[in-house]
Amino acid sequence: MAQFDPRKVRNVGFAGHGGVGKTMLIERILYSAGITSRLGSIEDGNTVCDYLEDEKDRKCSITMKLVHLDWKGTRIHIIDHPGYSDFIGELAASSAVLDSLIIVVDATTGVQVGTDMAWKYAEKSHIPRAIFVNKLDREHTNFKEVVEKIQAAYGKHCVPIVMPIGEASNLSGVVNIVTGDASVLGAEAEKAKEAIVEVVAETDEALMEKYLETFELSQEEFDKGLQKGISTGKIIPIIAGSVSKGIGHEELLDIIASSFPNPLERKVVATNSAGENVVITPDPDGPFVAQVFRSMVDPFVGHLTYFRVFSGTLRSDSEFYNCNTQTKERSGKIVMMLGKEQKQVAEVGPGDIAAMTKLKNTHFGDTLSIPGNDIKLPQIELPQSMVKLAISPKSRNDEDRIGEALNRMAEEDPTFSHYRDNETGEHVIRGMGDLQIEILLNRMKRKYNVEAETRIPKVAYKETVRGKAEVQGKYKKQTGGHGQYGDVHLRISPNERGQGYKFVDSIVGGVVPKQYIPAVDKGAQEALAKGVISGHPVVDIVVELFFGSYHPVDSSELAFKIAASLAIQKGVKEANPCLLEPIMEITVTVPEDFMGDITGDLNSRRGRILGMEPIGGGLQRIRALVPEAEILRYATDLRSMTGGRGFFDLKFSHYDEVPEFIAKDIISAYEKSREAGNE
Repeated sequence: MAQFDPRKVRNVGFAGHGGVGKTMLIERILYSAGITSRLGSIEDGNTVCDYLEDEKDRKCSITMKLVHLDWKGTRIHIIDHPGYSDFIGELAASSAVLDSLIIVVDATTGVQVGTDMAWKYAEKSHIPRAIFVNKLDREHTNFKEVVEKIQAAYGKHCVPIVMPIGEASNLSGVVNIVTGDASVLGAEAEKAKEAIVEVVAETDEALMEKYLETFELSQEEFDKGLQKGISTGKIIPIIAGSVSKGIGHEELLDIIASSFPNPLERKVVATNSAGENVVITPDPDGPFVAQVFRSMVDPFVGHLTYFRVFSGTLRSDSEFYNCNTQTKERSGKIVMMLGKEQKQVAEVGPGDIAAMTKLKNTHFGDTLSIPGNDIKLPQIELPQSMVKLAISPKSRNDEDRIGEALNRMAEEDPTFSHYRDNETGEHVIRGMGDLQIEILLNRMKRKYNVEAETRIPKVAYKETVRGKAEVQGKYKKQTGGHGQYGDVHLRISPNERGQGYKFVDSIVGGVVPKQYIPAVDKGAQEALAKGVISGHPVVDIVVELFFGSYHPVDSSELAFKIAASLAIQKGVKEANPCLLEPIMEITVTVPEDFMGDITGDLNSRRGRILGMEPIGGGLQRIRALVPEAEILRYATDLRSMTGGRGFFDLKFSHYDEVPEFIAKDIISAYEKSREAGNE
């Protein structure tokens, strides 16, 4: 495949709510472009993009897919994105490499949650977009009403450019009212054309002045203004169509080829080793610069690394430099993707999106360049993983293998992660939602033969003391020959919250020899780590050694260690102990219609509202402090309460006392567990 002029390259994403027809729209496009010889179907499980077993079973997309085609002399790279919110990380990852986005809307439902999510990511990344209204052949659909809903949600700069001929079962085709003969639509087309002219005029001050004076623009002015408006995101074209009838997709391709931005129009700024901004020029003869946005394991060729070229040319079997890992790599095969099919190419240039095989030290988000060009492209921002579960293998035989399997899945999906929680001792996984985690665990079983079970993770409670106590701990054991003797007197008192453990040596006169004092400190720490009333570590405590005794023959470090432990066990109970729980700072973003429900729900979870503020677009942001124990399943609950329109960020704030009535249950459960021999 010969390298294309960057001006003739388009990088387009397809996104929208689940079930709106994105995958079948791409199927139609590939067929019309001559890439495929037949139309696949979701029901038959033979589409180009939905080829994974999970996708065939569930009849929905779960990972991004790449396809490419040539349309009237323009190379178009398409990334198909899943529509369900659990997989929004796929769109977040690819936003860094896309130049435009097609948002597909179902004419029977209008604007949905997935529509909003796609729109927000495009806005955040300043990606020009168009809207394809699908399923206009269905009964009770009305293009005008759908347009009104879109404009109400996103603004009047969303304008119909391709309009339907007929409605519902009478849909016979579409017409581009800018370039085609729209006389069949009569006054309706004229009115729509006037609306487009007004929006075009608003994209440029000079055009606006002329339009206000004459109420018209020349054809040249209009064409240039329209293209500039679409390319800059000031105009959002709406294209009518029906994938099932094969209507509208070719008009969409024409608009992509004629009016969507090419790689030369995108300003990409990197940072060099000195922290200075460097503008990347998409020059085929310039230094090679690319960014990785996905990794996956192919069952036939092994590891595949997806990347976009921003500058320069990369040839197969050539050396390049990973600016993040600061290592040299050699490109294996370079392939253009068509779903699961791969077409090997000799080279790729600016704007191209491709994949490489067999890279060892290159990962998601890495910047690739040439030795000496030490720069980094902006980090790809991913949404925060909202679901947290503890995980363990079903079989002990898999204990060693589960970590490696989870590592491989995290490499393929950077919104999925796992770690060992040192506070609770559990292995924890994090993901965007229950569906994502369910699919990944099924994949782990199928690909790596590792079965696992999940549960709600434990809360990392802690213990502390509110009062003071003086206690003695004495360990004396005589077994014949040398015995064991250690005797310590400890003062126990609270430390400031968050200051942890403090040991004070107040021994006078050598009543406890110096060589045994570190053992006392160690014994106290070990006892505190195991907890006293609930099995959770004791924190924010001062332990003072002020008296004791020893035996010149029988005393040992072990004896003083045990004596300290005995004193701690007794002293903490006498010093008015209490339970602490982690308090999280949560920031919830929801449409303003849900404000009352969300604040009420947070209050019911023992939350304390810190503030509320409007952030535009009909959204409100709520900040609150909530105990972690109350929001372990908040991602699922919030999705249910808001119909998937709410999301949140979470971070640790501090520890605070657990209310007495809750602490009693936790302590009681611990005591029963000890009696049963489980602790």
